[in-house]
Amino acid sequence: MDSSSQIDTVKKFAEVIGDNDDLWEILLGREVIHIVRGKGRVSFLLKDDSSLNSTILEIGVTYPAWSQSAYNYVGNYTCRYEKNRFIREFNALEPPFFLELPLSLEKRLALIEQMEQENKKRCEAEKLEAQKREAERREAQRLETERRNAQKLEAQKREAERREAQILEIERRNAQRLSLLQNIKNELENNFLNADKFYEANCTEYISFKEYQSEKLKYIQNWVNTNLNSSPDLEQVAAIGTLESHIQVIARAGSGKTSTLVNRAIFLQKHCGIAPGEMLLLAFNRKAAEEMRERLKLELQNSVPHAMTFHALAYALVHPENILFDEPDGEQNQSRALQIIIDQYLQHPIFYAKIRDLMTAAFHEDWERIISGGYDKTPEEMLRYRRSLPREGIDGNYYKSFGEKLIANFLFEHNIKYKYERNFWWNGINYRPDFTILTGEKQGIVIEYFGLEGDPDYDDMSHEKREYWANRPNWQLIALSPRPLKDQGAEVFCELLKDKLENLGIQCNRLSEETIWSRIKDRSIDRFTTVVKGFIQRCRKLSLTSEELRKIIYKHECVSKIEEQFLNLAHRFYKSYLRCLEDRGEEDFDGLMQKAVEVLASGQTIFRRRLGTGDLKSLRYIMIDEYQDFSELFYNLIEAIRKQNPQALFFCVGDDWQAINGFAGSDLRFYQDFHQFFQPSHKLNIATNYRSAISIVDIGNKLMQGLGTPARADKKIPGIVNIADMSSFEPTPTEQENYSGDNITPAILRLINKTIKQGKKVVLLSRKNSLPWYVNYQNKRSKYKNGTLESFLELVHSYLPEESRKLVTISTAHKYKGLQKDVVIILDAIPRCYPLIHPDLMFTRVFGDSIESVVNEERRLFYVALTRAVETLFIITESTNSSPFLDELNSRTKISVLNWSDYQPFIGVGTIRYITVKVGNQDGKGSNGTIAIKDLLKAEGYIWKPEVWPAWCRTYPAEGFSVQQYFNNANWISQAVGIEVQFCDDGENKSEVYRVNQGQYYLVNENEE
Repeated sequence: MDSSSQIDTVKKFAEVIGDNDDLWEILLGREVIHIVRGKGRVSFLLKDDSSLNSTILEIGVTYPAWSQSAYNYVGNYTCRYEKNRFIREFNALEPPFFLELPLSLEKRLALIEQMEQENKKRCEAEKLEAQKREAERREAQRLETERRNAQKLEAQKREAERREAQILEIERRNAQRLSLLQNIKNELENNFLNADKFYEANCTEYISFKEYQSEKLKYIQNWVNTNLNSSPDLEQVAAIGTLESHIQVIARAGSGKTSTLVNRAIFLQKHCGIAPGEMLLLAFNRKAAEEMRERLKLELQNSVPHAMTFHALAYALVHPENILFDEPDGEQNQSRALQIIIDQYLQHPIFYAKIRDLMTAAFHEDWERIISGGYDKTPEEMLRYRRSLPREGIDGNYYKSFGEKLIANFLFEHNIKYKYERNFWWNGINYRPDFTILTGEKQGIVIEYFGLEGDPDYDDMSHEKREYWANRPNWQLIALSPRPLKDQGAEVFCELLKDKLENLGIQCNRLSEETIWSRIKDRSIDRFTTVVKGFIQRCRKLSLTSEELRKIIYKHECVSKIEEQFLNLAHRFYKSYLRCLEDRGEEDFDGLMQKAVEVLASGQTIFRRRLGTGDLKSLRYIMIDEYQDFSELFYNLIEAIRKQNPQALFFCVGDDWQAINGFAGSDLRFYQDFHQFFQPSHKLNIATNYRSAISIVDIGNKLMQGLGTPARADKKIPGIVNIADMSSFEPTPTEQENYSGDNITPAILRLINKTIKQGKKVVLLSRKNSLPWYVNYQNKRSKYKNGTLESFLELVHSYLPEESRKLVTISTAHKYKGLQKDVVIILDAIPRCYPLIHPDLMFTRVFGDSIESVVNEERRLFYVALTRAVETLFIITESTNSSPFLDELNSRTKISVLNWSDYQPFIGVGTIRYITVKVGNQDGKGSNGTIAIKDLLKAEGYIWKPEVWPAWCRTYPAEGFSVQQYFNNANWISQAVGIEVQFCDDGENKSEVYRVNQGQYYLVNENEE
């Protein structure tokens, strides 16, 4: 056979057999090699039997499958190929074979049969091979299973051994942990001060720090509870028991900071073995120091730690022969010495004139213009507090704008008597025009300064005010615009006012300068003395020499001539004051502190007091209360102590939200940067308020939102926080008669009356020692000057029963810090009080004071006022003139506005009793009844009151009043149809009700009513 007939590729096979598709069966069972998949075996042929020659359609090729991980044979897979594709993609045939063509039919059949036999043999061989491989596979699988089972048993054995070892280790660790916990308890019990070191050295592997702290706090809590009969919370306990570094405690209002400080000292002494002479408790005022000492004595009897004020410590170090200071409610030696110096200057004509000119100019100055020019904030920020800027008139009162201040000064200097913001009731609004000049009984002139002219809503209200006065024939209105003041200046503005007043018959003869000065002299000099005294105290607290102050003033940029004049005078007075102290061999409290620093620097650390002697070098723990009031002067003393005793650890507790003594020299940077002044240090919080109800704690947090850790309320009672809007307060006719022109007194009496009936104590809190409202003292004799808080309290007390008077007190917000009452009434949540930006700010700018710092401190003072309340808080304001702080609160939370009708008018002791007659329409009879007789009612002095029950109202004295006589004298009764008449007592309670028709009237019984 010719070698050319040897078939070794698919392509050659296809060429040789040509169109003899039936010969494709020769390939069945033969190996073929794919160009990609590799070696496979032809396993089937798919034919088209419809044709005569059985055309081949597809060829099936079976490939072996192998596992990728171990490359073991795992089975077969088959692919189908169309004939032409099969020819293209397959090349070699194995094994090659010979094919002699042409083939006869017999040879073809023989060949096919031969191929089938070979195929059969191959299949049998493959089957045997497969069976062999399967047997081998099963044997290998059996061996692998046995191996794996052995491994599994070994692993199980090892796991059991591991678990056993783990259990033993856990048991060992637990035993060790329990042993260490017991050791920790022993340390806490017997060697508390070493407990932290013991934990760090021995326990960190077995006990987490969190668990250790929990054990430690629980121990302290139990100790305090058992030994001091007190139940501190975990934050208080942490403050008591953290002893290894300097500690700053942020203690919110009502959180028990003083008791925490005292309990810490007791714990250190009774449990930790710290000797009383190794501890020092410092306070800023005598009352606080005495309170700490008394609390300590309750537990420690006579063996108590040193507890005193900073000044007492300085005194015990220096022992000066003479010291100048002002005693609270006692001798005012320092003020007297200052007054002597100022009086000496006042006796000198040149300085007398300078002081007179300075104070007179200060009362006339446009501080808003000055401050606006020197203020480094945006106009929007400036506008926010402009209502709070200082506008003090020459009469000593505060006004809402410079225009109002000019008017007040003009009236004062021309001896024209006036009332500022006297109350009028107008269409349900408590209307208070700027200035009222009375020219007779219920008649006069009203001056309105329309300072916001140009604002559409304001202009509408101004138009309504003009119409209101136009309809009151006994009253004349002078309406002033700010345009002349802005365009032509104050002199033209005052000339315009003068012309208008004279046209109405008011003589405008200006008082002489000497007469004006004589009227303001005492107040001006007192004010000047107060300002100079505060200035000197600030200098002393900064430990300034006269020369250092001169340099500070030289570098300072004044914003007005008045400021420059004052600083020059103040420097002269300060220099004279220092010389006076030196000449007399005396020291003031601040100088005493400076001397104490010098004594300590010399190495003398022994302090001697009547209560005992101590050595600052022996101190281990120094605790400071009210640390937010720290200043440069106190810091210098503390630094001097630390230089002599670097090991002493400081515990400083305070509340930055209650830092309200910046005016006296306190500096919050010592609080805010505590970690820089005391290293290493920890900061802790005591945030639970045990004093106040939830709503009161919440409103305090809202005011200080974003400024530190908020407080948490311990009490579950919701409490009451209400805004009392004086704009909506409508005095009853009786109240109008009893408190003519005065709305604040009857409003306060209403609030007080409801609370004292429940036996609750009330405090009235004010920003200043005066009220921003008109008060009618009714010529009542008083031992206090009218307008002061004491005089107002005396007035309120005069209306209360004797037994209730002790329940009502009054105070400034400053003086009430640290105190509390069931009910707090804040008297003045308006811009001129919160914030109060005092005119004297101009004289302390040299110390770095600014509007921003003042406003921040005023916010904290408002917080103090809010958080004095235990259960109920009333905030008195005006909706159209509320404090910016109150505006903020209203934007952050919803504060309920009380309904004045829920608070009955108060019938006071010794007041004149009245009957109020209300003439209205019978139910179901429409409104024509009163419309028909309104002119007759107006002629008889009735006033229309649409609130509650719409009616015409008039008040009569109760004494001698007769219903029969009333109807006999009523001119309107003959024309009355469908009218109801209510007779009410002082408390607005209906005593009798009558119905009137065409001159006939009859009493309505309760059922019919």
